[in-house]
Amino acid sequence: MMSLNKELVKKINKKAEEIEEKIINIRRKIHQNPELGLAEHKTSKLIKKELQKLEIPVKDNLYNRDDIKEELDKLGEKIQDDHGSTGLVGILEGAKKGETVLLRADMDALKVTESNDQNHVPNKHNFRSKNEGKMHACGHDAHIAMLLGAAHVLSEYKDEIRGRIIFLFQPDEERGCGAKLMKKSEILKEVDAVFGIHVWSPIQAGKVMINKGPMMASVDNIWLNFKGGGGHSSAPNETEEPLLAASEMVNQLYKMNARKVDTRNPSLISIESFNSEADWGVIPDKAKLKGTIRTFDEDVRSTIIDEINNIGDNLAKMHNLEFEFNNLYAFPPTINTKKEAQSATEAAKMIFGDNVFAGKPVMSGEDFSYYLQECPGAFIFLGISNKEVNTDYPHHNPNFDVDESLLKKGTALHSLVALNYLDS
Repeated sequence: MMSLNKELVKKINKKAEEIEEKIINIRRKIHQNPELGLAEHKTSKLIKKELQKLEIPVKDNLYNRDDIKEELDKLGEKIQDDHGSTGLVGILEGAKKGETVLLRADMDALKVTESNDQNHVPNKHNFRSKNEGKMHACGHDAHIAMLLGAAHVLSEYKDEIRGRIIFLFQPDEERGCGAKLMKKSEILKEVDAVFGIHVWSPIQAGKVMINKGPMMASVDNIWLNFKGGGGHSSAPNETEEPLLAASEMVNQLYKMNARKVDTRNPSLISIESFNSEADWGVIPDKAKLKGTIRTFDEDVRSTIIDEINNIGDNLAKMHNLEFEFNNLYAFPPTINTKKEAQSATEAAKMIFGDNVFAGKPVMSGEDFSYYLQECPGAFIFLGISNKEVNTDYPHHNPNFDVDESLLKKGTALHSLVALNYLDS
């Protein structure tokens, strides 16, 4: 399938090495100025400026506040004053006619207070977050830098490009609104394939994982409420107890997932929040649970949802209470298509050789999955775990960091993934 000539591959790798310092500086600037989802205004402005320097046409203002409100309403969250249209795309037209490939990076940071440990590289080299309580603790700063690096590389080789390359910079991946908002812009209408790279701390630095099939799980956010009863805690015999029913619900859910669901098909249920507010001496009249469902199979997901309803209804009857179940299908599973995964694997091997592999899919979710519902494509994990430079911390940890020596390789990977697909 591979059709890129070796000379072009050498040129791409060499150019990525030449701009390594620029890529690292971009990453550090973004890391120092993290912005939360839907409010990535300065980040978006920096990206737009870099693309304009390269004379790559930019499209922004791709959605509006009504679109944002619609997505936040589904999550039970309120739109904030600083929320706005931050997502943008750059469009590079090749010299020859061909298909259109889209490369994606996400831009949002997390509500995490960054470590000030002396061995934490951003702290040691003075690019720790200046926005206290906000941090790029998942690698999105690296994603932006690598994709902007690819824009630099590919803009120099327009004559070698058969088709069109779209550089998509997406807001709010963590909450799951970003990809849905970008889809509203209809930017995917003329796209033939989509690709994305995520730096991945569970994988050793310099290794790349690409599956011809599932990469990441679906994500349901679930809310389970028991209502009714309530009274004096000295006389539980005179009332009903939502707190007791909710406690039993947690136990039943964990047992159910082990016994009612096909164990050959990975899935999980996790309860992440248990809330039943009451003062001393008071049996509360409600208990609320929040959690998540993760799976790779729609039939398994349906089975779990049916069982949650059955268990909740039965417990409510047993305790003479009301049961309410709501769920939001946040992300579908991220499932690579075979042809595009093969093309990406070939491109990765041009850089990483035998360190490209297929591995077990993970239970984390990604809104890149929404693009894969519209177009064929592949999601790629770039390993960054390196104890020598303290990049072996998990994602979303205050000490999370990226092995910056890999950023130039991520840039080359974006570039060669696009070119290999378009040429084949």
